[in-house]
Amino acid sequence: MKLTEIEMFKGLSNLELSKLLGKMDKLSLAPGAVLFEQGDAGDSMYLIESGEVELFARADGTSHSLARLEEGGSLGEMALLTGETRSATAVASTDSVLYKIDRETFDWLVAEQPGISAYFIRLLSERLIRTNDSLQASKESKVLWIRQQLEQLPDEWVQFLVWCEKLPYISEKLALERFGYNLVSTTSKYPDLLHFLHVENRNENRETEGIRLKSEVRPVLSDYGVEKYGYDRKKTWLEEAAAFYESEGDWQGALALSVELKDFDAFLRAFDLLHSPLTSAEEARLARALKRCPADWLVSRYSVLERVVTSCLNDSRSSEFGLAVIESALGRSGSSYKGAELVALYEGASGFCRILNRKQQAMEYLRLAEEAAGSASKGTAVADTNDERHYSLAKRKLAANRTQFLAAQANRLAESNSWTGWLAVALAVGCILLFHFLPEPAGLSRGAMDFIGIGLAGVILWIVNIIPDYIVALGMAMLWVLFGIVKPESALSGFSSPTWLYMIFIMALSAVITKSGILYRLSLHALKRFPPHYRGQISGIVAGAIVLNPLIPSSSAKVSLGVPIARSLAESLGFKDNSRGAAGLGLTAMIFYGFTAPFVMTGSYTNVMAFGLATGHSTVSWLQWALYALPAFFVFAAVMLAVLGMMFKGVSTTKGISLKVLDEQLRLLGPLSSEERISIGTVVGCVLLMMLEPLHGIDSAWVMFAGFAVLVVSGVLDSRTLKSGIDWTFLLFLGVAFSFANAAGELGIADALSAFLGDHMGMFISSPMLFLAIVVLLSFAVTLVVRDDPAVILLVTALIPLADQAGIHPWIVVFVILLSTDPFFFSYQSPTYLTAYYSSEGKSFSHRQGRMVALGYALAVLAVTIVSVPYWKWLGLIH
Repeated sequence: MKLTEIEMFKGLSNLELSKLLGKMDKLSLAPGAVLFEQGDAGDSMYLIESGEVELFARADGTSHSLARLEEGGSLGEMALLTGETRSATAVASTDSVLYKIDRETFDWLVAEQPGISAYFIRLLSERLIRTNDSLQASKESKVLWIRQQLEQLPDEWVQFLVWCEKLPYISEKLALERFGYNLVSTTSKYPDLLHFLHVENRNENRETEGIRLKSEVRPVLSDYGVEKYGYDRKKTWLEEAAAFYESEGDWQGALALSVELKDFDAFLRAFDLLHSPLTSAEEARLARALKRCPADWLVSRYSVLERVVTSCLNDSRSSEFGLAVIESALGRSGSSYKGAELVALYEGASGFCRILNRKQQAMEYLRLAEEAAGSASKGTAVADTNDERHYSLAKRKLAANRTQFLAAQANRLAESNSWTGWLAVALAVGCILLFHFLPEPAGLSRGAMDFIGIGLAGVILWIVNIIPDYIVALGMAMLWVLFGIVKPESALSGFSSPTWLYMIFIMALSAVITKSGILYRLSLHALKRFPPHYRGQISGIVAGAIVLNPLIPSSSAKVSLGVPIARSLAESLGFKDNSRGAAGLGLTAMIFYGFTAPFVMTGSYTNVMAFGLATGHSTVSWLQWALYALPAFFVFAAVMLAVLGMMFKGVSTTKGISLKVLDEQLRLLGPLSSEERISIGTVVGCVLLMMLEPLHGIDSAWVMFAGFAVLVVSGVLDSRTLKSGIDWTFLLFLGVAFSFANAAGELGIADALSAFLGDHMGMFISSPMLFLAIVVLLSFAVTLVVRDDPAVILLVTALIPLADQAGIHPWIVVFVILLSTDPFFFSYQSPTYLTAYYSSEGKSFSHRQGRMVALGYALAVLAVTIVSVPYWKWLGLIH
């Protein structure tokens, strides 16, 4: 059986299955081999890929068979959930191959995959009933007593009881037709039958519910019937009963027996017998029957799936199960749901999420429902591959949103409350009034003073972070116009900048390459090509980060990819969560995936933004940027690898990475899709054209526009990705940031600031090395209060004019500021660090280990700055 066919994993995409495969071990057992003993500690569960495993329980000195599990079955999860010892002994009945899932992977599955959670809820509910019945029947005295009673009955009555063992209830008409018994009168005449049957009051709606087998008798009858009559005869009886129920139009009996017989055709015929409306009792019985069905049965026909959703929506306790079934349906390869059906499924999923208090996920499903409705209303058919791709993208986006939310919360300097909010607003208003009434210093106009006051008010609001950055930025632009400081066209001039357009194009390319799954595929290929031990995989992480750095212009996105991969590597190498080995791999991934962005122009949006603020200065091509930063990267990498090597000296690998597992993961991903080929070809082509800019002379913004156009025309970049994959709020912030620099130049603030700093920093300007070292230290200090992009804007605006006086090319100052404005001495300082920490759920490294690496990072930045000065002088960037 393939991994994709195991019921537990039916709702997972190939990408998720591939990642999961890297977390599991594979075991082979010969017939008679003991997997675990009753009473052993339960630290893992198992999935049967092929073969059979039988479970035995010891009671009163004897062993009793509890169950025989076939391929696709699971065992051992009860001990993981309860923390108790094994409740049974597991023995391989045939040659068997199993997947082993340890506690950490199990916890990850349950927490991250709602479908898996629902599977275990359903499985454990069924198993609890079976186990309780088995334990009751395993009491030797009770079993012997029941058997003695059976021996005393006529054979025809024994046949009848064994025949009824699998029936959901005993139909009087069926008993009369098959055996010639009137059950009520017969039980009165033969009271010994009451040891096996339970007689209830008649139900006025359906008299056949009046008599049933006692629950403690069923397991004994099951074993006894097999011994006396065999499996084939029992199966024949069930088939006869199922045919009778179907002929009578009794959907309850027919549906229950079709599930027991695993007869899908009979299941659908029984389902078609449903009448409407159902009573509440009938709805409850239908829900119980449906929950026993394999997921494939429930999602293969829309009418069945619709009934499952309706049934679960009427019972809030079934919300997890209902959501899991819908996700399984939407995640199926080749899903055939279209138009109104797809809309209804998304709306049902949203309803379940609201019941489960998953508000953000409910909103995401509503958005998908609206888009599906829009497509249906236009008469457009969405291809199956697009449905699956969009659904997978939505799930990945939900997971990314959770990480970003946690990082954003931790990024706050202080908890926001009404007092801090009102205080910040009061200080901001005070700044604006203060600078409005202060006398103008030489060289500055009243408008310039108002501009500075508004700017400082914005900084205060950015520090407290009670209002989104882009709202603060737009508010600043509005005040510039209302106060008559600059004209509207100047206040919004940043939105007409080629650099602003470049940012749109690069974000679009980033969204496409991230959702395509190509990055995970490349990571798996990289793992195969490096030695399967700790140091070999450290090299693989560094190499992978170097390759991917120019392809994804977002540090947070890169660490969201790199750190989880490092955690998977740690698990494959046998390192436990938060162990030294896991921390070494995780922190290496964080540094080289997230903090090397300034070394390549397309490594981060902020790179382009920062250099775009240096208005009026010469441009720098992609290739020039890389050449200017190349020696600095070697110094940075050497220092960081030395720091990490000293911190995690002596880490040894407990097990190697299996190449077979890697091959299986790549097989699950399948060949490159057309979307992946177009995405990677477009991105690589754009990077190559930007590298060759000195030859063809085409600006990078237009190169990126060409790539953007290719993706739109090919259909890889659709309207949904444009809406959800591009950070439009950041672009609003960025447009105002560019306008800020332009307005500051128009008002003479840049020249006045340059003159002021030149008068007070003359001793530093005379020495480029000292000046750049001061820039590093000043950046570290500023990020204690102002973080992320606002810090970059303030420092670039203030220091670029001073760099001119020092004879230093603006690129150097921008580069040093970019390296220095993402320190993580304190976790709240760096969004990149926080994203790395939360993307591994805090299980790769601790904050204490992070602070130790932060000191090494500060040392590396200073070393890079000082060592690169002679090289930059040689290039003519410093005069």
